[in-house]
Amino acid sequence: MKQKLTKRVIDSLKAKDKDYRIFDTEIPGFHVRVKPSGAKSFALKYRSAGRQRNFTIGRYGALTPDQARHKTRVLMTQIHDGGDPSEQRLQSSRELTLGEFWELYLERHAIPHKAERSVREDRSLWKNYVSSPWRLRRLSSIRRDDIQKLHSRLADRPYAANRMLCLMSKMYNLAIEWGITDRNPATSIKKFREIPRERYLTDDERSNLDSALAQETDTAAVIAIWLCILTGARKSEVLQARWSQFDLNGDRPIWTIPASNTKQAKSNRKPLSKRAVALLSNWRQVCPESPSGWLVPGKKEDKHRSDLNGPWRRVRQAAGLPDLRLHDLRHDFASSAVADGWSLEIIGRYLGHSSIQTTQRYAHLQDDPLHAMAEQIGKSYAR
Repeated sequence: MKQKLTKRVIDSLKAKDKDYRIFDTEIPGFHVRVKPSGAKSFALKYRSAGRQRNFTIGRYGALTPDQARHKTRVLMTQIHDGGDPSEQRLQSSRELTLGEFWELYLERHAIPHKAERSVREDRSLWKNYVSSPWRLRRLSSIRRDDIQKLHSRLADRPYAANRMLCLMSKMYNLAIEWGITDRNPATSIKKFREIPRERYLTDDERSNLDSALAQETDTAAVIAIWLCILTGARKSEVLQARWSQFDLNGDRPIWTIPASNTKQAKSNRKPLSKRAVALLSNWRQVCPESPSGWLVPGKKEDKHRSDLNGPWRRVRQAAGLPDLRLHDLRHDFASSAVADGWSLEIIGRYLGHSSIQTTQRYAHLQDDPLHAMAEQIGKSYAR
Protein backbone atom coordinates (compact mmCIF):
# COMPACT_ATOMS: atom_id res chain seq x y z
CA MET A 1 0.00 0.00 0.00
CA LYS A 2 1.27 3.49 -0.86
CA GLN A 3 0.52 6.90 0.67
CA LYS A 4 2.41 10.14 1.01
CA LEU A 5 4.01 9.71 4.42
CA THR A 6 2.99 12.75 6.41
CA LYS A 7 2.67 13.15 10.17
CA ARG A 8 -1.12 12.92 9.92
CA VAL A 9 -0.97 9.70 7.89
CA ILE A 10 1.61 8.04 10.16
CA ASP A 11 -0.27 9.01 13.33
CA SER A 12 -3.39 7.35 11.90
CA LEU A 13 -1.67 3.97 11.38
CA LYS A 14 -2.87 1.38 13.90
CA ALA A 15 -1.00 -1.68 15.18
CA LYS A 16 -2.01 -5.07 13.77
CA ASP A 17 -1.25 -8.69 14.68
CA LYS A 18 1.99 -8.59 12.70
CA ASP A 19 4.36 -6.07 11.13
CA TYR A 20 3.17 -4.18 8.09
CA ARG A 21 4.60 -1.44 5.89
CA ILE A 22 3.24 1.64 4.16
CA PHE A 23 5.38 2.89 1.26
CA ASP A 24 5.78 6.53 0.31
CA THR A 25 4.42 7.77 -3.02
CA GLU A 26 7.30 10.21 -3.57
CA ILE A 27 10.52 8.29 -2.81
CA PRO A 28 10.75 4.69 -4.13
CA GLY A 29 11.43 2.18 -1.35
CA PHE A 30 11.00 4.72 1.47
CA HIS A 31 8.44 3.38 3.95
CA VAL A 32 7.26 3.26 7.54
CA ARG A 33 7.03 -0.07 9.38
CA VAL A 34 4.41 -0.56 12.10
CA LYS A 35 5.05 -3.29 14.68
CA PRO A 36 2.40 -5.16 16.72
CA SER A 37 3.59 -3.14 19.75
CA GLY A 38 2.59 0.07 17.95
CA ALA A 39 6.20 1.22 17.43
CA LYS A 40 6.78 2.89 14.06
CA SER A 41 10.07 3.26 12.23
CA PHE A 42 11.27 4.64 8.91
CA ALA A 43 13.19 2.36 6.53
CA LEU A 44 14.43 2.13 2.96
CA LYS A 45 14.00 -0.93 0.75
CA TYR A 46 16.59 -1.12 -2.01
CA ARG A 47 18.73 -3.49 -4.08
CA SER A 48 22.51 -3.72 -3.97
CA ALA A 49 24.63 -6.17 -5.96
CA GLY A 50 21.46 -8.02 -6.92
CA ARG A 51 20.35 -8.49 -3.31
CA GLN A 52 17.23 -7.07 -1.68
CA ARG A 53 18.08 -4.92 1.35
CA ASN A 54 16.03 -3.19 4.04
CA PHE A 55 17.77 -0.39 5.94
CA THR A 56 16.22 0.97 9.14
CA ILE A 57 16.59 4.75 9.21
CA GLY A 58 15.15 5.51 12.65
CA ARG A 59 12.09 5.53 14.86
CA TYR A 60 9.13 7.77 14.16
CA GLY A 61 9.06 10.36 16.94
CA ALA A 62 12.82 10.60 17.14
CA LEU A 63 12.63 11.54 13.44
CA THR A 64 9.98 13.57 11.64
CA PRO A 65 8.88 12.48 8.16
CA ASP A 66 10.89 15.37 6.64
CA GLN A 67 14.03 14.42 8.55
CA ALA A 68 13.62 10.79 7.50
CA ARG A 69 13.17 11.87 3.86
CA HIS A 70 16.39 13.89 4.00
CA LYS A 71 18.30 10.89 5.40
CA THR A 72 16.74 8.68 2.72
CA ARG A 73 17.90 10.96 -0.09
CA VAL A 74 21.46 10.88 1.31
CA LEU A 75 21.30 7.08 1.43
CA MET A 76 19.99 6.85 -2.12
CA THR A 77 22.94 8.94 -3.31
CA GLN A 78 25.30 6.46 -1.61
CA ILE A 79 23.48 3.51 -3.20
CA HIS A 80 23.59 5.17 -6.63
CA ASP A 81 27.38 5.54 -6.24
CA GLY A 82 27.71 1.81 -5.50
CA GLY A 83 27.48 1.91 -1.71
CA ASP A 84 25.51 -0.49 0.49
CA PRO A 85 24.30 1.20 3.71
CA SER A 86 23.27 -2.11 5.33
CA GLU A 87 26.68 -3.67 4.75
CA GLN A 88 28.43 -0.50 5.91
CA ARG A 89 26.38 -0.53 9.11
CA LEU A 90 27.37 -4.11 9.80
CA GLN A 91 31.04 -3.47 9.08
CA SER A 92 31.11 -0.42 11.33
CA SER A 93 29.20 -2.02 14.19
CA ARG A 94 31.56 -4.70 15.47
CA GLU A 95 30.96 -3.38 18.97
CA LEU A 96 27.18 -3.42 18.86
CA THR A 97 25.36 -3.83 22.13
CA LEU A 98 23.35 -7.01 22.48
CA GLY A 99 20.19 -4.88 22.33
CA GLU A 100 21.25 -3.35 19.02
CA PHE A 101 22.13 -6.76 17.61
CA TRP A 102 18.74 -8.10 18.81
CA GLU A 103 17.07 -5.58 16.48
CA LEU A 104 19.30 -6.77 13.61
CA TYR A 105 18.49 -10.39 14.46
CA LEU A 106 14.76 -9.66 14.25
CA GLU A 107 15.05 -7.67 11.03
CA ARG A 108 17.45 -9.90 9.09
CA HIS A 109 16.65 -13.37 10.40
CA ALA A 110 13.67 -13.92 12.71
CA ILE A 111 10.91 -11.95 10.98
CA PRO A 112 11.82 -12.93 7.37
CA HIS A 113 12.63 -16.60 8.01
CA LYS A 114 10.85 -17.87 11.12
CA ALA A 115 7.20 -18.69 11.76
CA GLU A 116 5.18 -16.01 13.51
CA ARG A 117 4.79 -18.26 16.56
CA SER A 118 8.57 -18.74 16.80
CA VAL A 119 9.15 -14.98 16.56
CA ARG A 120 6.73 -14.49 19.47
CA GLU A 121 8.62 -17.09 21.50
CA ASP A 122 11.93 -15.34 20.73
CA ARG A 123 10.47 -11.99 21.82
CA SER A 124 9.20 -13.54 25.05
CA LEU A 125 12.58 -15.12 25.86
CA TRP A 126 14.35 -11.85 25.13
CA LYS A 127 11.98 -9.79 27.25
CA ASN A 128 11.79 -12.17 30.23
CA TYR A 129 15.37 -13.42 30.53
CA VAL A 130 17.93 -11.67 28.31
CA SER A 131 17.07 -8.00 27.84
CA SER A 132 17.32 -6.80 31.43
CA PRO A 133 20.80 -8.10 32.31
CA TRP A 134 22.53 -7.73 28.93
CA ARG A 135 20.68 -5.33 26.62
CA LEU A 136 23.25 -2.52 27.06
CA ARG A 137 26.35 -4.73 27.10
CA ARG A 138 28.65 -5.02 24.10
CA LEU A 139 28.62 -8.33 22.27
CA SER A 140 32.27 -8.97 23.07
CA SER A 141 31.77 -8.32 26.80
CA ILE A 142 29.38 -11.25 27.36
CA ARG A 143 31.35 -14.31 28.44
CA ARG A 144 30.54 -17.98 28.56
CA ASP A 145 30.48 -17.74 32.37
CA ASP A 146 27.75 -15.05 32.19
CA ILE A 147 25.49 -17.27 30.10
CA GLN A 148 26.29 -20.33 32.23
CA LYS A 149 25.26 -18.47 35.41
CA LEU A 150 21.98 -17.26 33.90
CA HIS A 151 21.22 -20.76 32.63
CA SER A 152 21.88 -22.17 36.11
CA ARG A 153 19.62 -19.60 37.78
CA LEU A 154 16.78 -20.89 35.62
CA ALA A 155 17.23 -24.49 36.78
CA ASP A 156 13.65 -24.57 38.10
CA ARG A 157 12.47 -23.73 34.56
CA PRO A 158 14.54 -26.14 32.45
CA TYR A 159 12.54 -25.65 29.26
CA ALA A 160 12.84 -21.84 29.37
CA ALA A 161 16.53 -22.10 30.35
CA ASN A 162 17.33 -24.32 27.37
CA ARG A 163 15.33 -22.18 24.92
CA MET A 164 17.17 -19.08 26.18
CA LEU A 165 20.47 -20.88 25.58
CA CYS A 166 19.39 -21.81 22.02
CA LEU A 167 18.39 -18.21 21.28
CA MET A 168 21.72 -16.83 22.49
CA SER A 169 23.67 -19.44 20.54
CA LYS A 170 21.72 -18.72 17.35
CA MET A 171 22.21 -14.96 17.71
CA TYR A 172 25.96 -15.32 18.19
CA ASN A 173 26.29 -17.78 15.30
CA LEU A 174 24.59 -15.22 13.05
CA ALA A 175 26.85 -12.47 14.40
CA ILE A 176 29.85 -14.61 13.39
CA GLU A 177 28.33 -15.30 9.96
CA TRP A 178 27.70 -11.57 9.42
CA GLY A 179 31.25 -10.65 10.44
CA ILE A 180 30.27 -8.79 13.62
CA THR A 181 32.06 -11.02 16.13
CA ASP A 182 34.37 -14.02 16.03
CA ARG A 183 33.18 -16.16 18.97
CA ASN A 184 30.07 -17.73 20.45
CA PRO A 185 30.01 -17.73 24.28
CA ALA A 186 26.85 -19.88 24.37
CA THR A 187 28.54 -23.03 23.04
CA SER A 188 29.44 -26.12 25.12
CA ILE A 189 26.97 -25.30 27.91
CA LYS A 190 25.16 -28.45 28.92
CA LYS A 191 21.38 -28.21 28.67
CA PHE A 192 19.07 -29.29 31.46
CA ARG A 193 17.25 -32.55 30.99
CA GLU A 194 13.68 -31.95 29.88
CA ILE A 195 11.18 -34.56 30.98
CA PRO A 196 8.18 -34.51 28.61
CA ARG A 197 4.92 -34.23 30.50
CA GLU A 198 2.28 -36.63 29.28
CA ARG A 199 -0.96 -36.14 31.17
CA TYR A 200 -3.90 -38.27 30.03
CA LEU A 201 -7.50 -38.27 31.19
CA THR A 202 -9.38 -41.18 32.69
CA ASP A 203 -13.00 -41.83 31.69
CA ASP A 204 -14.19 -40.25 34.95
CA GLU A 205 -12.00 -37.18 34.40
CA ARG A 206 -13.38 -36.76 30.88
CA SER A 207 -16.91 -36.93 32.29
CA ASN A 208 -16.05 -34.31 34.93
CA LEU A 209 -14.50 -32.06 32.29
CA ASP A 210 -17.60 -32.42 30.11
CA SER A 211 -19.83 -31.37 33.03
CA ALA A 212 -17.58 -28.43 33.93
CA LEU A 213 -17.61 -27.14 30.34
CA ALA A 214 -21.42 -27.37 30.31
CA GLN A 215 -21.51 -25.07 33.36
CA GLU A 216 -19.04 -22.47 32.04
CA THR A 217 -20.73 -19.22 30.96
CA ASP A 218 -17.99 -17.99 28.63
CA THR A 219 -19.38 -19.61 25.48
CA ALA A 220 -16.56 -18.52 23.17
CA ALA A 221 -13.98 -20.07 25.50
CA VAL A 222 -16.00 -23.28 25.72
CA ILE A 223 -16.07 -23.53 21.90
CA ALA A 224 -12.29 -23.02 21.76
CA ILE A 225 -11.65 -25.67 24.44
CA TRP A 226 -13.97 -28.19 22.78
CA LEU A 227 -12.20 -27.66 19.46
CA CYS A 228 -8.89 -28.47 21.22
CA ILE A 229 -10.49 -31.64 22.62
CA LEU A 230 -12.07 -32.81 19.35
CA THR A 231 -9.13 -32.05 17.03
CA GLY A 232 -6.02 -32.19 19.22
CA ALA A 233 -5.15 -28.70 17.97
CA ARG A 234 -2.87 -26.36 19.85
CA LYS A 235 -4.47 -23.45 21.71
CA SER A 236 -2.72 -20.94 19.43
CA GLU A 237 -4.07 -22.70 16.32
CA VAL A 238 -7.62 -22.45 17.64
CA LEU A 239 -7.38 -18.83 18.80
CA GLN A 240 -5.83 -17.72 15.49
CA ALA A 241 -8.38 -19.62 13.39
CA ARG A 242 -10.58 -17.78 10.90
CA TRP A 243 -13.88 -19.03 9.49
CA SER A 244 -12.29 -19.03 6.03
CA GLN A 245 -10.10 -21.97 7.13
CA PHE A 246 -13.14 -24.23 7.63
CA ASP A 247 -15.10 -26.12 4.98
CA LEU A 248 -18.09 -27.58 6.82
CA ASN A 249 -20.02 -28.61 3.72
CA GLY A 250 -19.98 -31.91 1.86
CA ASP A 251 -19.02 -35.40 2.96
CA ARG A 252 -15.51 -34.49 4.06
CA PRO A 253 -15.55 -31.34 6.21
CA ILE A 254 -12.06 -30.09 6.88
CA TRP A 255 -10.07 -27.45 8.77
CA THR A 256 -6.99 -26.19 6.90
CA ILE A 257 -4.58 -24.56 9.34
CA PRO A 258 -2.20 -22.24 7.43
CA ALA A 259 1.56 -22.57 7.82
CA SER A 260 1.72 -19.19 9.57
CA ASN A 261 -0.32 -20.61 12.49
CA THR A 262 1.50 -23.91 13.02
CA LYS A 263 4.60 -24.64 15.08
CA GLN A 264 6.29 -26.41 12.15
CA ALA A 265 5.46 -23.60 9.68
CA LYS A 266 3.66 -26.14 7.47
CA SER A 267 -0.04 -26.13 6.67
CA ASN A 268 -2.09 -28.89 8.32
CA ARG A 269 -5.37 -30.27 6.97
CA LYS A 270 -7.58 -31.66 9.74
CA PRO A 271 -10.67 -33.66 8.72
CA LEU A 272 -13.48 -32.83 11.15
CA SER A 273 -15.75 -35.24 12.99
CA LYS A 274 -19.53 -34.86 12.90
CA ARG A 275 -19.44 -33.61 16.47
CA ALA A 276 -16.86 -30.96 15.59
CA VAL A 277 -18.95 -29.87 12.59
CA ALA A 278 -22.07 -29.64 14.77
CA LEU A 279 -20.13 -27.61 17.35
CA LEU A 280 -18.90 -25.14 14.74
CA SER A 281 -22.23 -24.92 12.90
CA ASN A 282 -24.08 -24.09 16.12
CA TRP A 283 -21.41 -21.55 17.06
CA ARG A 284 -21.76 -19.85 13.69
CA GLN A 285 -25.47 -19.34 14.34
CA VAL A 286 -24.88 -18.01 17.86
CA CYS A 287 -21.94 -15.81 16.89
CA PRO A 288 -22.34 -14.50 13.31
CA GLU A 289 -19.10 -14.02 11.43
CA SER A 290 -17.39 -10.72 12.25
CA PRO A 291 -15.85 -8.53 9.51
CA SER A 292 -12.39 -9.75 10.54
CA GLY A 293 -13.51 -13.38 10.26
CA TRP A 294 -12.06 -14.67 13.54
CA LEU A 295 -13.52 -17.91 14.86
CA VAL A 296 -13.10 -16.64 18.44
CA PRO A 297 -13.24 -12.83 18.28
CA GLY A 298 -11.51 -10.69 20.90
CA LYS A 299 -12.84 -7.62 22.65
CA LYS A 300 -11.70 -5.47 19.72
CA GLU A 301 -13.38 -6.28 16.43
CA ASP A 302 -10.12 -6.67 14.48
CA LYS A 303 -8.44 -8.88 17.13
CA HIS A 304 -8.82 -12.55 17.98
CA ARG A 305 -9.12 -13.88 21.52
CA SER A 306 -5.62 -13.78 23.05
CA ASP A 307 -5.94 -16.33 25.87
CA LEU A 308 -8.28 -18.69 27.75
CA ASN A 309 -6.67 -18.37 31.19
CA GLY A 310 -9.69 -17.23 33.21
CA PRO A 311 -12.32 -19.65 31.88
CA TRP A 312 -9.84 -22.56 31.80
CA ARG A 313 -9.01 -21.93 35.48
CA ARG A 314 -12.71 -22.05 36.34
CA VAL A 315 -13.29 -25.20 34.27
CA ARG A 316 -10.35 -27.01 35.89
CA GLN A 317 -11.56 -26.08 39.33
CA ALA A 318 -15.14 -27.20 38.60
CA ALA A 319 -13.85 -30.48 37.14
CA GLY A 320 -11.51 -31.14 40.06
CA LEU A 321 -8.49 -31.21 37.72
CA PRO A 322 -6.15 -28.50 39.07
CA ASP A 323 -3.06 -29.93 37.35
CA LEU A 324 -4.58 -30.20 33.85
CA ARG A 325 -3.10 -27.89 31.22
CA LEU A 326 -4.81 -26.99 27.98
CA HIS A 327 -1.95 -28.62 26.07
CA ASP A 328 -2.69 -31.89 27.92
CA LEU A 329 -5.88 -32.13 25.84
CA ARG A 330 -3.63 -32.61 22.80
CA HIS A 331 -1.81 -35.49 24.55
CA ASP A 332 -5.15 -36.98 25.55
CA PHE A 333 -6.36 -36.85 21.93
CA ALA A 334 -3.26 -38.77 20.85
CA SER A 335 -3.58 -41.33 23.65
CA SER A 336 -7.22 -41.99 22.73
CA ALA A 337 -6.26 -42.47 19.08
CA VAL A 338 -3.53 -44.96 20.05
CA ALA A 339 -5.97 -46.84 22.31
CA ASP A 340 -8.40 -47.10 19.39
CA GLY A 341 -5.74 -48.76 17.28
CA TRP A 342 -4.69 -45.94 14.93
CA SER A 343 -1.07 -45.98 13.75
CA LEU A 344 1.49 -43.46 14.98
CA GLU A 345 1.96 -42.26 11.39
CA ILE A 346 -1.73 -41.40 10.99
CA ILE A 347 -1.85 -39.72 14.42
CA GLY A 348 1.27 -37.70 13.65
CA ARG A 349 -0.14 -36.52 10.33
CA TYR A 350 -3.38 -35.43 11.95
CA LEU A 351 -1.65 -33.57 14.79
CA GLY A 352 0.75 -31.91 12.35
CA HIS A 353 3.96 -33.41 13.75
CA SER A 354 6.99 -32.69 11.56
CA SER A 355 8.54 -36.13 12.18
CA ILE A 356 7.51 -39.57 13.40
CA GLN A 357 9.95 -39.15 16.32
CA THR A 358 7.61 -36.56 17.82
CA THR A 359 4.71 -39.00 17.74
CA GLN A 360 6.91 -41.82 19.01
CA ARG A 361 6.43 -40.59 22.59
CA TYR A 362 3.02 -42.29 22.50
CA ALA A 363 4.41 -45.65 21.30
CA HIS A 364 4.38 -47.19 24.78
CA LEU A 365 0.58 -46.77 24.87
CA GLN A 366 0.31 -49.30 22.05
CA ASP A 367 1.43 -51.94 24.55
CA ASP A 368 -1.70 -51.52 26.70
CA PRO A 369 -4.06 -53.63 24.53
CA LEU A 370 -1.27 -56.17 24.06
CA HIS A 371 -0.89 -56.52 27.83
CA ALA A 372 -4.66 -56.92 28.13
CA MET A 373 -4.60 -59.65 25.48
CA ALA A 374 -1.74 -61.48 27.19
CA GLU A 375 -3.51 -61.28 30.53
CA GLN A 376 -6.74 -62.64 29.04
CA ILE A 377 -4.93 -65.59 27.45
CA GLY A 378 -3.22 -66.27 30.77
CA LYS A 379 -6.54 -66.34 32.59
CA SER A 380 -8.05 -68.77 30.06
CA TYR A 381 -5.41 -71.33 31.01
CA ALA A 382 -5.66 -70.77 34.77
CA ARG A 383 -6.64 -73.83 36.81
